[in-house]
Amino acid sequence: MRTSKWIAAIVLLLGMTSCGTYYRMVSQVNSDGSMYREVYAYGDSAFLAGDRTHNPFLFRITSGWELDKLDSVIKFNCWGDEEKLNVRVRRTYPTVGSEPFSTLDGKEYMHPLAVPAEKLRKSFRWFYTYYEYTATYSELPDKGPVPLEKYLTKEEQQIWFRGDTEALSGLNGIEQKNMLDDIEAKFWKWYNRSQYELSYEVILHFVTQKGDTAFVRQLAGLKEPVYGKYFSGKDADDEGSPEKVCNYLDEFSRTKSFSDLYKSDRKSMDELFEKKGQIAELFGYAVQFELSMPGRVIFTNAAMQKGSLLIWKIDAFRLLDSDYTLIVESRTVNYWTFGVTILFFLLLAGYCWKKYLRWKRI
Repeated sequence: MRTSKWIAAIVLLLGMTSCGTYYRMVSQVNSDGSMYREVYAYGDSAFLAGDRTHNPFLFRITSGWELDKLDSVIKFNCWGDEEKLNVRVRRTYPTVGSEPFSTLDGKEYMHPLAVPAEKLRKSFRWFYTYYEYTATYSELPDKGPVPLEKYLTKEEQQIWFRGDTEALSGLNGIEQKNMLDDIEAKFWKWYNRSQYELSYEVILHFVTQKGDTAFVRQLAGLKEPVYGKYFSGKDADDEGSPEKVCNYLDEFSRTKSFSDLYKSDRKSMDELFEKKGQIAELFGYAVQFELSMPGRVIFTNAAMQKGSLLIWKIDAFRLLDSDYTLIVESRTVNYWTFGVTILFFLLLAGYCWKKYLRWKRI
């Protein structure tokens, strides 16, 4: 999914229930510490015909993966969205995290969403063996030219991007709505400023290339007044592409200099704008992460549970605030230790009984 402006995908996806492309990842952690994993996607006709350059997955299909073409397209309900899947890759890891995913060539920026850091800690505690699994998806390194903290507090980011319900505890419906409306307005102000700043950076780059210092000074003097008139105070998305900002600059200064600049360098300006906003592509993907663990689950931060499967939704929105770590703790019963313990106490009781009988004879 190519972008025509910075985080345009955010605007689109916030207004839609469906995230562009879903993947289903199903993993089974075994009691010996190994892991079996399957990942499902939807491949086009070229990929089905054997063209690996049309890889539909977010990661490389290395030699450790077995690729299966499903007999027919299956429909998969992913958080209320009906998705189509027709290919699967699968493999077994000797230990959890022993061979992480690797990103596709030229798409290293997808690392946060494509490559979780997985760990499994196994602890023997006589009657039980405990397993602690974590998978950490890294915070997005590039969130645009404007820090989120300038508009949203950490608590507000947690509510907006992670659905933190603790912050809403004790509030009635009206109060919750008012709080969410206020956070949404701040989010759009951050978005509008980010759009504007990114376009301004592109325009400044090309103005500077002209070597006209007067033109550069003019642009610097127009930056804040133009933002204040056309963007400031708006709590919904506005067109902030280089073309539109050039039009605003001309309208405010009553010239055609910036529009002429865009017309003469349209292709180069759009390409630079797209390159700067490349990470926006991540917002078009989501992963339904499903995991089953040995024994009984005693703690998890999973969003939902279906039978033995623990389920999370992973997308770029959840990575805007901080690292997103999936956590599960489970335990299995060591039945043999119960047998050993019972036998030990029986032997101890027998020994004590014999000592008691000897004592009575004396």
